[in-house]
Amino acid sequence: MTVRRRRLLALLGSLPLAGCTGGPGDPITSLAVNRDDTSHTVAVRIARDERVVIENAVTVDAEGVAELGTTPWRPGRYRVTARVDGESALDETFRSEEWFNQLDVVVGADGSVELNRARAA
Repeated sequence: MTVRRRRLLALLGSLPLAGCTGGPGDPITSLAVNRDDTSHTVAVRIARDERVVIENAVTVDAEGVAELGTTPWRPGRYRVTARVDGESALDETFRSEEWFNQLDVVVGADGSVELNRARAA
């Protein structure tokens, strides 16, 4: 089973991550995570040093997860913008010198939208 599949299943709470490993060679995987009880359309644009590296729109089922895309990790300045159901919902910029492989846009049950950046095992 691939690392990406294990992450997706872990987000859904249906499988433990025993035996899963990750490291600096892994690309960044970006997911749209919907914790709401209705589906949403999530459009995301991720730029690194002003160059777009992921741009995609997905419809995410209630309590669902959809992949937005992948890109190799590189140090630099990242900007993530997201629209949910056509409305501007997120605009975050950060600089990263340390490797990470997870950059997810999370729609909360209360309508909030957050960026989750981490190292997934």
